Amino acid sequence: MYHEISEKEHDMLSQLQSESGIMQMKSFPHHGDITVFDHSLNVTMTSLRIAKRLSLSEEKRENIIVGAMLHDFFLYDWHEGRIRKDGIHCWLHPKVALKNADERFELNSKQKNIIRSHMFPATLLHPPTCSEAWIVSLADKICAVKEYFMKTAA
Repeated sequence: MYHEISEKEHDMLSQLQSESGIMQMKSFPHHGDITVFDHSLNVTMTSLRIAKRLSLSEEKRENIIVGAMLHDFFLYDWHEGRIRKDGIHCWLHPKVALKNADERFELNSKQKNIIRSHMFPATLLHPPTCSEAWIVSLADKICAVKEYFMKTAA
């Protein structure tokens, strides 16, 4: 899977994956048999493939790596109470993921937009405002469909 990315991107992804919070994502189920960690990795790799086809800059690809790996950084099992006291998971989790990520990582505005807007158009008030966010939002939907219906990694 990693042969498609540069050495710098691989190092960046490896460094992110070693963070304890990201490792915690391996313990939460997401789509079918896929964990939140695996889904986030699928979204990251799919986003990077799209970025490569579009010949996006290294800076944009780095934003994608961070934003995509953290887009579902909500750190709870959403299957246990899909309707939470503070809202429905579908609309709530981008805000929670951004809060959690912002507390643990130094994020720039584009990375924050990727995380907060990845559920667009479900989160109508928080649209993607950069190409990186549009790509991750699209990749998230592609991966979710594959994971739900084909039970495969992206």
